[in-house]
Amino acid sequence: MVYKHNTPIVAGFIYYTNSKGALLEWIVSNPEYREADRKQAIELLINAAEEVCKANGVKYMFTIGRTKPLIEIHRKLGWVVDNTPSNEITKRIN
Repeated sequence: MVYKHNTPIVAGFIYYTNSKGALLEWIVSNPEYREADRKQAIELLINAAEEVCKANGVKYMFTIGRTKPLIEIHRKLGWVVDNTPSNEITKRIN
């Protein structure tokens, strides 16, 4: 989570697997935070998540994005963005 003066700006979750891969998911931001450094806070979060994963032996990271600004931030930070969209496929199995 990234804060500025005790105000939460953005948060995300790292999900570790039993492989050398991890998922960076559920990146959410404070909808009331509208300062100019919002994009930098998201970049800081992603870069920090990468460093945490590296320190834990992760070699590959994966995420799913839907919003264009978040996708562009990932692209800027060197993530490979597939230009052919895919669909989330779920099923509730009680």
